[in-house]
Amino acid sequence: MQHPGLRLAILIIAGLSLAKAVEVEVHGKDNKTCIYAVLSVNFTVHYEGNGTMENTTFWLPNSLSSNGSICGGNNSAPLLKMDFGTGHSLSLNFTHSAGEFSGDVLIFTYNVSDAELFPGAKNKSVKHVAVNSLMEPAPLNTIYTCRSVKAIESEAVVMVFWNVSIQAFVENGTIGKNESFCKADMPTTVAPITTITTPTVTPIPTKPPPELPEVGNYTVKNGSDPCLLANMGLQLNITYTENKTHLVNIDSNSTASGHCGDNDATLVLEDMDTTIQFHFTVDQSKFFLKEVKVNISLVINGSTTAFNSNNSNLKFWQAFVGSSYMCHKEQSIVVTEQLVINTFNIWVQPFEVKNGTFSRAEECLADSDLGFLVPIAVGAALGLLIILVILSYIIGRRKSRTGYQSV
Repeated sequence: MQHPGLRLAILIIAGLSLAKAVEVEVHGKDNKTCIYAVLSVNFTVHYEGNGTMENTTFWLPNSLSSNGSICGGNNSAPLLKMDFGTGHSLSLNFTHSAGEFSGDVLIFTYNVSDAELFPGAKNKSVKHVAVNSLMEPAPLNTIYTCRSVKAIESEAVVMVFWNVSIQAFVENGTIGKNESFCKADMPTTVAPITTITTPTVTPIPTKPPPELPEVGNYTVKNGSDPCLLANMGLQLNITYTENKTHLVNIDSNSTASGHCGDNDATLVLEDMDTTIQFHFTVDQSKFFLKEVKVNISLVINGSTTAFNSNNSNLKFWQAFVGSSYMCHKEQSIVVTEQLVINTFNIWVQPFEVKNGTFSRAEECLADSDLGFLVPIAVGAALGLLIILVILSYIIGRRKSRTGYQSV
């Protein structure tokens, strides 16, 4: 029986050798181009089939729609949204500061009920994966270019990008002629080209992102006995206006409370300004995170703003009842378009806690050996492409020689 990791490597190689670059132009009301993109993307998704875990691989097709994209304006940020197939989409929103633009959050949505891509899928639902964009800041009026292969792994999804060219905030519909190359495309002996700025303009200092959150140890008791255990670091990524985000690390000393039942359990974390509620449920001998509610007070421009968010259609942190769920790698839970929860070093058990300690842990896909195969698969894919180029050259040489006969 073929190992799932080996199958993933083979599928990624096949995708890279066949997929073609997709070109997308987003136009505003004046019919002028406001976002331009060319990119190749390969998706590999690990999903639950009939009794076994399966892999499916597909790439971003040319037959897509960008109707959900937004050019952006004074009160909104540009959004590149590419819808394809039966309920699948890939979206990236952009921000700009100090004469540069960059990608913010990349969201991949896939519909497991699509029988063509997910044959025999057990849980037919729409899933979301949100990650911080790998796009580096680029000067305005230039095209961000990255021909190197970049792989992103989150939850049960591996996304591989290459031959990427993107420009947002296009002025007057004119796509820039100059390119801004990613660091991976830069020769190691040559320093990256810096942007020429006007001496009279002072760049606005940007606030550095907070450090990774500390891991909190939380316990819910039924009487004097622990019935729910959770160790995790939590970070909120909040979009409080359409083009501004705010990161909040949750205090590891937050007060924990909640309740435990046979088929549902709740963990509530509270500090001075924030309340987060995690609701777990059981389905067919497996538990998972079904609902998240967040209430937080933010101080923005000197005034306090209440921010509330809720999603009761989630399916994260899944494991068999009687065991625990563990994931050391960073994960992102899309609660709403305005809120993404970044989680770190999760270890959770909401049911059948014995002797106040965690039971055997079921590790997430990102922590398994599968993660080590991504760079191997990418390297193998590049090697395969080189071999194909060499073979094409040799065949072409032979044909050219047979075209000349002696008289």
